[in-house]
Amino acid sequence: MNNTENFEEYVCNLHGLSRHMKRPRLYWTGEGKSNIDKLCSLNKCPNKFKPILSESKFVKCDAIDDEGNLYEIKKYTLNQLKKYRLYSEPIIKVSPSRSKWGKGHPYYDNFDDSTEYNTFIENLMETDWWKRYNSIILDSITHSNRGIYCKDGFIPHTQLEFKWVINRGEYGTIFDGYNRLCIVFKVKEDNKDDIGFVRPNRSILEYVKEFFKV
Repeated sequence: MNNTENFEEYVCNLHGLSRHMKRPRLYWTGEGKSNIDKLCSLNKCPNKFKPILSESKFVKCDAIDDEGNLYEIKKYTLNQLKKYRLYSEPIIKVSPSRSKWGKGHPYYDNFDDSTEYNTFIENLMETDWWKRYNSIILDSITHSNRGIYCKDGFIPHTQLEFKWVINRGEYGTIFDGYNRLCIVFKVKEDNKDDIGFVRPNRSILEYVKEFFKV
């Protein structure tokens, strides 16, 4: 178990939560089983390679409470969250990982080099479908949970801001020059010096359950 997993276990034990890990996964157009198969079936055209939202999964969380509410856990302090930090890894995994690097593997063979791949990512963010749907995808992922537990306590969505970035190494490690399309987050400017670390507000479901118990 690494340090991040140890911290997540600590937060769960401290706040009476259970580990419940879910990660978003977009379902893309194209033919084939993997993202790279689908991308290549569309001649690596970013205008044609787009997500089918009705078949995609957007839930992102690390923990769940007894009422079924979901939470994200991040190993950051409030001071660290005064600037943008990595929230979500790439939603499009078509670049190579170290274990898959080498001739004979599609992650290696279907892009000439990192320059071609990075150009594809940049062009994708200029497509009509991205301009139309990127906010929907962003909100669906970031608001699939109730908020974030960090080292200093719980922060609700109302005190946070999220955005898309191309990570060129400044937000987290990238492999061999292959940039990553990621979500980053930070505390809103107005809340930097006045964060209320409180228990999460009760959900509508909790109020309904309490009503029918009476």
